[in-house]
This record gives sequence, structure tokens and C-alpha cells, in this order.
Amino acid sequence: MRYCLGLLVLLAACGGQPAFAQDSTGSTHPGSGHVVTGYVRREYSNTPLSSAQLEILSSAGPAASTAFSGMDGAFRFDNLAVGEYYIIARLRGYDTVTVKLAVMQADRPNVIISLHKQSTEEARAPGDAISAHQLSVPEKAQKVFEKGRKLLEENAQPAKAIAQFQHAIEEYPSYYEAYAEIGVVNYRLKQFPAAEEALRKAVEMSSHTYPKALLLLAGLLNDEERFAEAEPVAAQAATIDDSGWQSHFELARALAGLKRGNEAETAAKKAYDLKPDNAPTLLVLANAHLLQQNYAAVVADLNGYLRLEPDAPGSEGIRQRRDRIQNTLLATPSHKVVSP
Repeated sequence: MRYCLGLLVLLAACGGQPAFAQDSTGSTHPGSGHVVTGYVRREYSNTPLSSAQLEILSSAGPAASTAFSGMDGAFRFDNLAVGEYYIIARLRGYDTVTVKLAVMQADRPNVIISLHKQSTEEARAPGDAISAHQLSVPEKAQKVFEKGRKLLEENAQPAKAIAQFQHAIEEYPSYYEAYAEIGVVNYRLKQFPAAEEALRKAVEMSSHTYPKALLLLAGLLNDEERFAEAEPVAAQAATIDDSGWQSHFELARALAGLKRGNEAETAAKKAYDLKPDNAPTLLVLANAHLLQQNYAAVVADLNGYLRLEPDAPGSEGIRQRRDRIQNTLLATPSHKVVSP
């Protein structure tokens, strides 16, 4: 989703990691290491693959928090020391891949990871759970649905994919997963009203129990600053899956937009605890602290973001705002100032 937060007085850029990271020895240091970025692609077609799980390991063990590829296939690891690493990429339905790379001084590696699609039998692991709803979908509708997903994910033909998802719905009118995929396609095509309509249909037909549709809808509504509508959607997603960081992140965005600072802080901290390598959470947290007039905490949040995203779009504006707030705090002895 377009995680750009036009909340309050902060111009929020997108992407990033936590304020402090642990190196492979377990010590904590303030974001002084190297950055590795990259993309996960489908082998041969070069189609972006989202939701791939990525781990980066050194000889001493995990070197950073687990990352997940975004809708464009992008991923990022921060605060790495010079040395050799292995990145392990996993995605259901694809072969697991391990890539070796070296991080050198003044270097910022960009890695392209290609995943091989497994056959249907290989992709289904023993004991995979299948919901009652999935079992109820007629075989013909499933085949058409999978054809649509292939057009979307493998062949990058979103317009043709929509036709297949619509056909799947004709075969099985309560196929809410197909409505959600239509929402994804329209979002990628920047047809946001159509995306919202399809996602709302998926949410309604699933009796508000399909997490993917709830999260996508909450993100879309937050992007459009329709926070009062986004809040109950994100809250429902968090109720269904309390262990998912995205639902707490979207809930925090909505609550901050509604100027409910204490609640926004709670949700943002939960999102941060679950996924401390998502820098936009620090920006939401800064907005929550701004609402609380906790300006020292705002400076700390922005320091964390800037350590991780010094050159991201919008970072210079955030840096200037951080400096203005910190200068004001320096002139106010009653406030504790966090050094940049």
C-alpha cells in the first residue's frame, strides 16, 4: 500500500527499519552499519513476488530481523557490518533459495533473488490446512481463479487477470478471495474506487473474517486519509490476527489520524514489537507522541527513522523538522533531549 502518512505536521516518507539494531554478537548500536536492498522475482518472467520471507545470516547467526518482500518485491536489511552473509528466501509454492553476498566498506549491495515456481504437488506441503470455504469452491472456479493469479503474478497482465477473477465469481458467486484479487489488480492499476469496491465486497462476503481484504482495505482508506472508516477495519484485522504487525500498523495510522494519541501509541508500539524493521512505524509513533506533546519522544522517533533512512524521499524535510523540535527542547531545560 502507499504508506505515506500525511498526518499532523509530519511529512512521512515510506520504508525502513528500527531505531536500534543488534549485530550478530547481540550488542546494540545506533544504526551505523551498511544496507542491503533487493527484489524477489519469479524465475524467467521476472514478475515481482510479494510476502516472501527473507532471513540474513552471518557465520554467527541471524544478522538482522526477518524481512518480507513488498508488493513490488522489494526488501531491505539495515545495520550490517562488513563481511559475508547468506540471504535465505522462502515463499509458499516456490523453491527456497540461498544467496551469498559480501558487504564491503562504502558499499550498498542490491540483490535480485529469483524463485522457481514448484509444481502443484510440490507446493502443497504435508498437513497444509485448507479452510472449509476453500473446500467448498467448485473445481472449475478454482481453475479459473488460479489462471487469473497466474496472469497477475507471472505474466504481469492485470487487465486480463480481472476477467478471469470475474469468471471465477460467475462460477461461484461467494468467492470472496476472487473479489479481493480484483481489489489488488485495481489497486495496481491505480483504479482506487474500483479497488475499494471490490475489497469491501470481499470483506462483506467473508463476514469480516478475511485478513487480506481487511488489511488492504484499511491501508487504502488510510492512504486517502479516511481514518474514521479505516479504524474499525484495521481493528477487526487485529482482532482476527493479533500476531500480525500490519493490522496494528494500520490501526495506529488510523488512530493517529483521528488524533487519538494514546491509543495510536499503543498500537504503534505493538506493530514495532512485532516487526521492528518497519521504519514507517516510527513515523506513526512520532505522530502519536506529537499528539501527546511528548516532544523528546518525537525527536527520538525521528532520530531512529533518519538513522535508517538518511537519504529516503522526504528524509531531508523530516531532518529539518527534527532539528527545529530539538533546538526548542534545548532551550527548555525541563525536557530531556535525545542526541541525533
